[in-house]
Amino acid sequence: MQANQIYRVESECVTRYYVWDSIVRISHWINVIAVGVLIFTGFYISTPFYRPTADEPFGATVMATMKNIHFLFAIIFTLNGLFRAYWFFAGNTYRQWFRFHIWKADFWKEAWWKLKDYITLRYTDYELHTLGHNTLATLTYVILFIVASVQGLTGFAMAGKINPGGFFDTLFGWVIPLFGGEANVRMIHKMIMWGIIGFMIHHITFVIYLEVFREKGMLSSMITGLKTRPLGWEPIEKPWEKKEK
Repeated sequence: MQANQIYRVESECVTRYYVWDSIVRISHWINVIAVGVLIFTGFYISTPFYRPTADEPFGATVMATMKNIHFLFAIIFTLNGLFRAYWFFAGNTYRQWFRFHIWKADFWKEAWWKLKDYITLRYTDYELHTLGHNTLATLTYVILFIVASVQGLTGFAMAGKINPGGFFDTLFGWVIPLFGGEANVRMIHKMIMWGIIGFMIHHITFVIYLEVFREKGMLSSMITGLKTRPLGWEPIEKPWEKKEK
């Protein structure tokens, strides 16, 4: 953690903590752009919502262009994800905020406590207990990484069928028989897309909600890397126990 920066906001002393390094922040926004483009082009490939008239010379290339853009950003998203996985171990900030101790009972106690608080909005009554991800967020991001990996495998497997025996067909062709055929692979690919859309809606909504009503700097932290806490704030190891007292 870098040296804390203390400043005054609205006559209240607060401390700014450096939480997200530049690599984490840049890779996050690359994902935002890539996923947005993938969803848009994916919708078009599945159900073309614009069909040029037959006499327009570029009419025959619209679908091909969408597929090419979709494939390009799939590559970008994949490479960014692989580098993010590498940086998880090589970096110096993200891993320390990512507590994935699923073998400990306290991990699941905190996840259940946080889930109840998210559902009831009771977490607005007390200070945030950690600077980084709580255990429920940690579990969610691990599952999201696995789901995104399956999305990539199914997408590249379908792309490989465009050129049977080619590079992508050779590398990912095993995915299609594994899931029982191309129709199943396509269905899984679409279902995961809707799941990612659902996650994005929840993620954006809660980030804005927390920024406005509770955790000041939550939204800006992915731009500046800094999170704000009251002066003298300390992390709480077992917040569910303290809350029950």
